[in-house]
Amino acid sequence: MKLIWLLLLAFCLVIVQCKDNKAADADADADESESNDEAEDAAESGDAGDEDADAAEDAEKADAAEEKEFVCNLKFKRIGCYADKGKKDKPLVSFMESDAEIGGMDKRGKIKGENTGKFNSELPKFACKCANDALNGGNAIFGLQNLAECWSGPDDSKYDKDGSSEDCVTFDFQKCASDSEVCAGKKHANFMYYIDAPEHTKTQDEINTELAEDAKKAEDAKKKGKESKKSKKKKSKKAKKSKN
Repeated sequence: MKLIWLLLLAFCLVIVQCKDNKAADADADADESESNDEAEDAAESGDAGDEDADAAEDAEKADAAEEKEFVCNLKFKRIGCYADKGKKDKPLVSFMESDAEIGGMDKRGKIKGENTGKFNSELPKFACKCANDALNGGNAIFGLQNLAECWSGPDDSKYDKDGSSEDCVTFDFQKCASDSEVCAGKKHANFMYYIDAPEHTKTQDEINTELAEDAKKAEDAKKKGKESKKSKKKKSKKAKKSKN
């Protein structure tokens, strides 16, 4: 009988031991799963952190690019503000392009859509583009008219033939001054520039030759005028004599 009780007791101990082992294994599995979840969360958090860092870096680069001052690849000099009376014989003969985003003038000469920020940021770029297009066309002079129209013509263009003008503006659509960085003419005005390029820079001898030619033309015109007056006087005298 004792033997039977001993066997039963041993069997119970075996069962209890098995339950303890299963519970221990379950706890270990739970701990391992929790550790894996924590590792995955940490990895995901790290990836998100990297993405946020990349986004922040891209934003900083974009801001830096916007803040970087625009520099034109050409050097051009201010000449001044000159009228364009809109006749067929225009001071500048070649229309190059326009930029509607900067703005323009209406029929009454008022500024359309006064987007000051856009005008301020795009005006230097548009002037530079106009300079490049003029130079590619073989010209060293160009003018900005109607706020965002690019005009050009040969180096000997009579851009001042209609006289000077006060209708040119600079940043914030303010009146152009002598120290303004860049300007544009309004509806009937060109703000003129000269590109400082070696192939268009005249030597002093060339300038002197042109001045001498202009002086000779003026002198010839005076002589023709005097001769014309003398001829008219002679004709008048002959007419009087014939009447008498």
